[in-house]
Amino acid sequence: MIASQKIGKSFMGALSYNLKKLNHIDLKQRAELLETNFTSLDKDMIRREIDMVREQRPNLNRYVYHTSLNFHKEDNLSNERLLEIAHQYLQANGFTNNQYFIFRHHDADHPHLHLLLNRITFDGQVVSDSNNYKRSENILRNIEKQFNLTRVQSSQTAPLRAANKDELEMVIRTGKPSEKMVIQEIVKKLLNQKNLTLSEFIKKGEQAGINFLFNQASTGRVSGITYFHDGFKITGQALGNRFKWAEIIKNISYEQVRDSKAISEANSRTRNIYGELTAGRNGQRNTELYTGSTKGTGFDSSEPGAAEPNGTEDRSGRERPLETNQDATISDNRSLNDGGGHIDGINIQISDDVDDEAIHGRNRHRKSQPRRNRR
Repeated sequence: MIASQKIGKSFMGALSYNLKKLNHIDLKQRAELLETNFTSLDKDMIRREIDMVREQRPNLNRYVYHTSLNFHKEDNLSNERLLEIAHQYLQANGFTNNQYFIFRHHDADHPHLHLLLNRITFDGQVVSDSNNYKRSENILRNIEKQFNLTRVQSSQTAPLRAANKDELEMVIRTGKPSEKMVIQEIVKKLLNQKNLTLSEFIKKGEQAGINFLFNQASTGRVSGITYFHDGFKITGQALGNRFKWAEIIKNISYEQVRDSKAISEANSRTRNIYGELTAGRNGQRNTELYTGSTKGTGFDSSEPGAAEPNGTEDRSGRERPLETNQDATISDNRSLNDGGGHIDGINIQISDDVDDEAIHGRNRHRKSQPRRNRR
């Protein structure tokens, strides 16, 4: 069981996507509305009901919670069972007094639900989004046990990050693997070689078309690794645990003093080839240019606060998933290609999962402003 969570700004955009599925011309693409506590399906009426609740929290922009719950194709689940699971998931996440829609979609070979909610409760409270990825994963594992569902390995322990829906569709459409799959396969073969030194790892990787950017501090200590292939950039974290720096050095011969020069030279070669992409967002091609800002660079850092290659610090203390979209179109995978999207003219504004209060706290600190209750 997998959940794809998005927190964003446009309830009506996400709703339009789901409502359009209810009357899809193709029966196999149709969705069902399993349950809602709105009084009507009239869009104007829904908008008025949403606005009434939002009046209690006018400063909260990212009030929309939209997630899909995806089950294994062998899980044979009735609508009644799916509703029971949906309510269990929502209640465990703190959604007990909120406006909501629960849809079942039939446009995939596995059962899946779309849950659309207002984070603002009827009495003006706000369901927190802090640590919601970790909390959601724990809830999913408990639900799998409770309802005897096919188990999914935790993302924290999975050696490989599985291909998402967009990648699989691209494989089917083009007959070619995604860049992420290519990098996983090449690096996996390197790591299977015995008695490989770090210098040999770098050399053979570059011969196979992969360049490396190591998160190396001025002391020579390395705390993360990012991979480049054919204009595509991805962190070890996004590839899977097996490709993180802390795991890499368990499989090859590495000595900090001995290999410091080889690492620095590899970093220089990567920057010479990819330039500004080394400071861009994760999961991107070099067809787009980025500023040199280190904010949101997506470096794979094994430890929070590790120094980045240019000497600055990662203040977020966490790594982003492969595609960290802003205002992305919802699909049934963990994430989508960057840059947002439209479905038949419908712009669905669903943003990344970010802790609102953490953002506002940083802004208050910069401006020396007192705390205001934005939740």
